[in-house]
Amino acid sequence: MEEQRKMNFIRGELTEIILKVLNWNADLVEAQVSTPEHLDGFMSVIHNLILVTKDKETSEQKTINLMVKVMKGDVAFRESSLAKTQFTNEIYIYTNVIPAFTELLKSRECSIRGDTWCPRIFYGQAGKIPNFSNIYETVLVMENMTLDGFKAGPRNDLDEAHLTLMAKRIAQFHACTYAMKIENNDGLEKLVDGIIPMNFSKDGQIFNSYAVLFKLGLDRIFEYIDEHPAVLDSDQFKTDVAKLRSRHGNEPIHLMQKFLERNEFSVILHGDYNRNNVFFKYENDKPVDLRMFDFQENRYATPSIDLTFFMSMSMPTGIREQLWTPLLKSYHDSLMDTLVDILKCDRSDPRLETYSYSNFMNHMKTFGLYGAIIAAHFLPWMLCSEEECAQLAHHFTKDINSADMKHWTRVSGGEAVDKRLIEIFRHMSQMGYFSIVDDD
Repeated sequence: MEEQRKMNFIRGELTEIILKVLNWNADLVEAQVSTPEHLDGFMSVIHNLILVTKDKETSEQKTINLMVKVMKGDVAFRESSLAKTQFTNEIYIYTNVIPAFTELLKSRECSIRGDTWCPRIFYGQAGKIPNFSNIYETVLVMENMTLDGFKAGPRNDLDEAHLTLMAKRIAQFHACTYAMKIENNDGLEKLVDGIIPMNFSKDGQIFNSYAVLFKLGLDRIFEYIDEHPAVLDSDQFKTDVAKLRSRHGNEPIHLMQKFLERNEFSVILHGDYNRNNVFFKYENDKPVDLRMFDFQENRYATPSIDLTFFMSMSMPTGIREQLWTPLLKSYHDSLMDTLVDILKCDRSDPRLETYSYSNFMNHMKTFGLYGAIIAAHFLPWMLCSEEECAQLAHHFTKDINSADMKHWTRVSGGEAVDKRLIEIFRHMSQMGYFSIVDDD
């Protein structure tokens, strides 16, 4: 009965709202709603909404294919998983932040257009939606990007072209925050204040599901090291791992909170910037454009959260060592190019010194470990078999604290995952990214 009520809202009231947004001077011929299982997520349901309209004057029919994203679960689940906060923040980014950045770029006649970063949004609402349900809801309606030639990239390992495109695009997004900072734009404070804080650990409260996942991920690494101590093949790596284990091995969630500290490099983040949250457009099998989506974990914090997440997840050994620093250089070049375009200045402008390459790289040394800790719990999901992933998903939903969840986190993907995680942490040690562990 409750699901039927929601479907009726989508076919009825929501469809009428979208038709007004389209402003096509057309009548509705048909509204089709379906729910593909492959688009289902842990905390969301994605419905396909196809609208067929007929022009009132010419009788020409048009079809528009949309995606409707709504929260899963009851009130208790949404509160415990912070789904309410995450989905509300996501809608806020689409309906407030992206439009503000888009207007900034447009007003300065920039070559970059913010309205091409993401899928077009037709409706976003958070709160009580009476004809949808009786509890707090979020409803987001966006274009189906696949019809415009965008599609998912490789599942795991990305090549230089994909990685560089991701780095340059997120740099453009970050640059808007810095431009507003440099100009002391009051609008930035309002934008940041509109993001509901989503801390890992603060004032005695912890984000419990992440606390468990972070610990399970590090436990896997520590257990593998205990069984294969020779992988600690340098004094520095041995020292770094020992400090991480002794200081944060039991509760790494408190270490993760350090990455949310605000400083001069803080930006409005995507927050979950990984290859599963971007679609690429290709020409001659080369990625030439991308759209980013799923801003549920957006925050105001270090850009390393966006950078080291996809870099740690999607760069296999060999490429990681070869491209890590050049990729950061590509990010920084794109950041500076965008700032110069917005501010109409040159690179020697003293206002840009704070964000110089040397300062940026020093910032990365302090905050660069983030992606490795995320990879420790997330890479097994991405690299394991479908059967193992199904087990992880099942126990994550059923009881994240169970022995079964611990078991499947430890074994999924086998030794190939163990070795890759060690290689990621070894690389972080070589880059000097463990300094945040010492900062107690």
